[in-house]
Order: sequence, then structure tokens, then C-alpha cells
Amino acid sequence: MRTTLTLLALLLLGSLRAQIAAPDFLCTRSEAGGEILTWQNVANDCGPYLGTRIYRAEAAAGPYALLATLTDPAATEYRDENPAGLQLFYYLEYDYDCPGQEVLRSDTLDSFIPVTPEVHFVSVVDGDLVIYWDPSPSPEVNRYVILELTDSGVIPLDTVGLVTSYRLPGRSPEEDLDRRFRVAALDACGNDSPQSAIRSALGLGGTGGQGCDSEITFFPVVGRDSSGNSSDSVFQLAAGDSLQLFVSVNGGAYRPSPAVAADTVPFLTYRDANDGDSLCFYVEIDYAGRDINQRTAVFCQTVEFAQPVRDFPLYGVELGTDGRLRFAYSYPDPPPATYATQLERLGPSGPINIPEPVDSLLSQQVVFIDQAVAVAARDSFRFVLTDDCGRSGRSNYVSPVVLAAATLPTDAVELAWTPLENGLPGTLTYTVYRLSADSSATVLATGITALTFIDETPMSGELPCYVVEADFRPEGQAENFTFWSNVVCVARETEVYLPNAFSPTADQEVNRSFRPIFTDPTGLTGYQLQVYDRWGGLLFSGEDPLVGWDGSLGGQLAPAGSYVYILRFTSALGNLVQESGVVHLLY
Repeated sequence: MRTTLTLLALLLLGSLRAQIAAPDFLCTRSEAGGEILTWQNVANDCGPYLGTRIYRAEAAAGPYALLATLTDPAATEYRDENPAGLQLFYYLEYDYDCPGQEVLRSDTLDSFIPVTPEVHFVSVVDGDLVIYWDPSPSPEVNRYVILELTDSGVIPLDTVGLVTSYRLPGRSPEEDLDRRFRVAALDACGNDSPQSAIRSALGLGGTGGQGCDSEITFFPVVGRDSSGNSSDSVFQLAAGDSLQLFVSVNGGAYRPSPAVAADTVPFLTYRDANDGDSLCFYVEIDYAGRDINQRTAVFCQTVEFAQPVRDFPLYGVELGTDGRLRFAYSYPDPPPATYATQLERLGPSGPINIPEPVDSLLSQQVVFIDQAVAVAARDSFRFVLTDDCGRSGRSNYVSPVVLAAATLPTDAVELAWTPLENGLPGTLTYTVYRLSADSSATVLATGITALTFIDETPMSGELPCYVVEADFRPEGQAENFTFWSNVVCVARETEVYLPNAFSPTADQEVNRSFRPIFTDPTGLTGYQLQVYDRWGGLLFSGEDPLVGWDGSLGGQLAPAGSYVYILRFTSALGNLVQESGVVHLLY
């Protein structure tokens, strides 16, 4: 196997060597009606040298004819007469006595001077100027000369090899924009191409960042020399090109913004400036189909504008017992100097717009609305701030916790409430309290996420009241924000006692008239008590549960005996109650 591999390697090496290399065709130059061809000889050791053949054509694609065969192996020039100054095309090859070997051709050169290189642009990189160009398509070119145009003329700055960029130190941003450059191609015969179009660095200007205009909008700046001449390059963007803005804030590192398609914007806008910031910018242009990007000069500005209002998170709203609302929020620094505030409402209660509900919303983290606001379940509120420049910032909508309660047949109390809603990421739990007559609170449940709770053992003999506390912790924060619901008291069903006898002359006042005795007369509606004699005559009719029949009839006491009564009312829980019976009038 090793012998086979070695043999294969020798065969491949032999095939690579089975070529007759061509002369290194350097250039041509026109001289007194003729074309001087110049080359360097290349050694070939395959066999005896026989000659150097020169081929010529009047078109790049040919056909090529043998012009001359030189037999001097040391010859490196040849003159071809061209009195008409035609563009002629040449290539060279060697003639060696090396049967079976491939004869290679040199580059094909024409009789004209090199083609001008195309300069793309001048970029500003870290304060230096970098000139980028495409290589000249003329193969004879072996170097480039960098030229600067000044008021006194064209000055060669440097000659470089076969590269396509040149970096030179910048001066000042103002001077660099007015500097103008060209590039020319050279060959070994001393021919130089026509100079390229003039190119200058692209400057960057901006407007805004002052007064009410917080945004900074940028525009390109093309420099001019002292004679008023501008660069030949006109700033143009095409489909497929893109722009990217880089910003340094207060001397920090440059940070890129997202790139945008150049055909969708006239240029770029910066919207994140803060009052007092010292900002510097440059724009990088990515031209479609090019491997290099152009950078503009740096534009710097100190921002001095009225700080705009911003959107801010509103964590929740609490229902006060006096109808006032309490809000908790966070506002990003810095706040605006002056602004107007509006409180908006959406939901079952209908739209509401309360102008200037507070004097200084942003001076604190918790704020109360000074006027009573009607609230229903699923109502939502938000603040809208407007600064002196007409710019608006908004909070998210928040909905309060609205609690409702009802008694169950087992005398347990069922509580249900609407959630605290703010649309913000974070954790939300609830705590349920029962309130006693002395306003002390008993925790019934804490840290729950459900929206219902049943109090199995409400306090007997008292009117139980309840309140729910929502606890919200914003995502990524250590501080909790709490919001109380409304207070709900559960009314028990009214119980009534009707005496079966009374006497206007009784010793105790309670027995001197006939009226129902209620466990709790509050909340009754539609109350009516009527007393009739045995023949159906109406003797008394009352609508006040605290006033009964005193046994009188036409200003005199009615005779002792039995009388019929009818009682009707609607309880505090909405139940219709109707009682009837006989009461005895005694003396």
C-alpha cells in the first residue's frame, strides 16, 4: 500500500511539473508611435530554450496572431509599432523543447494605460480616515497612489502596493469633512491611470434634543473645501442598504441600536435621550453587496430639553371607606418639571375623566384621590399625564378588589371578590379578615390565591363584617404593595315577635301598645301594620316599625276584646314577610 501511494504522489508531482511557465508580463507603454512590452523572464528546466513568442490581437477576445518570436533568452522588452494609436492586446509564452508539456500563457495586457480604480467611500474610524476602493481591473497594476486635493493643488500622500484601503490620521472633525481624496493605479512601466472620482468623509449632523423636542434626528453632511467645491460623491442609499446608529452616553462605550433598512427611513432618530446627557453618535452604513461598511464622522451634543412624561407601572387601587381611592405606583426617574394629570375610568360605571385629581402624582409612591369616586366591580382606572410640550405618558389600567358576601343555609358566610388586576408580572395573594364591633380584625385566611372563602363560624349575636387585602409584589422587586377591598357586613335574617295581648293602662311602657318586636329593625322596607275589629273595620294602620296601636278608637279607648292584625314588610336580605293573628286588648 505504501509503494502504491508513493507512486501516485510521484505521478501527481510529474503532472504538476509538466507545464512550461509563461514570462511575467509586467506592462506596456506607448512611446513615439509604438508600444513597448516589458516582462520578466521565468526559469523553466524541462529542456532547451527555443524562443519567446509574442501574440497580438485588436480585441480582448481575439483572434490572436503570432507577432514575433524572440530567440534571445535574456530579452525583456519588445517594441510593436502602433502609429494609429490603436488599442492592442498582447500575451506572451515560451517555446521550449519539452515535448508533451503544456505551454502556459502570460496575462493579457492592452496597450492603454491602467483602468481607474473605483473609490467607494472615506470612512471615519476612531478619529482616522480610511479610504476604500476596488482594485483596478487592469492586471498590470502593481501599486496605487493616494492623492489629496488641496487649495494649492493635488498632493500625493503615499504609494501603496496591491491593497484596497488606506488609513491616514485625522485632524479635526471640521477639517476632515473638507478633505478630498483621489486614488490612481500605477504599473511597472510608470503608467498611471486617470485619477478616481473625488471622495470625502461623510459627516453627521442632528437636530432636536432641545426644548420640547426630545428626539434627535440625524442627517448626512458632505464637506466642502475653501473654494466651495464638494466631493463628487453624493450621499445616496438604495434598496438593500441598511443603517445603524451608535451612541455613547456621557463618555461611555459606543452601543449600537438595531439596524434599519435604508429605504424605509430618510435617516435615523434617537429617542432615548435624557436631559443633561452628553451624547456622541456616528452612523454605520452597510451597502448591499459590499464587505465593508462606511462610518460617518462623530456628532456630539449635550441634551437640554424639558424632560418628557413617561409611561409608568400602576400597581393597584384601593377602595376607601369614604369613597376616596388610593393608588400605588412607580415612576422612572427623572420626572418632568410640570405636567397635567387626568384619572380615567372604564367599566360598568361608565367612562369618567377627572382632571387634576392630585397636585403632585410623581412626588410620592402612594397617592389618594381627594374626591369620592363611585366604583363597581370590574371598573378599571389609569392615569394620563401630559407635559407642557403636549407629550403624554400613561399608566396601565388597574381594577380594585370588590368584595361581596352572602349567608348560607348553615349560617356560614360565603365571601367572593373580584381580583386585583394590573396586567403586570408579579405575584398576587389575598388575606381575608373578619372585623368585630370594636374594629379589631381577625385573620381568617392568608396567602391564598382563590377568589372565594367561606367563614364557617361567624360570630353569633353580632353583625359580621369582612374585608380582603390584596398583596402584590412586582416581578424582580422586594417591596410588596397592599390594597384593601371595600368592607362588607352580612345582615342576618330579621326575626320578629308579636305579643298576643296588651293594655293601655299597663305599668310597663312596652306593654301599653301593640307593635312587633324586631331583632334588628334596620334595613326593613315596605313595612305596614294594620288592626281590624271583629266586623272588618280598620282601626289602625302604621308604616313605622317603632310605632304601634295604643288601643284608641276615634280619640277614645276601644272596648276590651279581641282584634285582628296583619303585618307586612321586606327584610334586609330581600325576603317578603307577612304575619297575621289576633291580639287581645285588656284593661
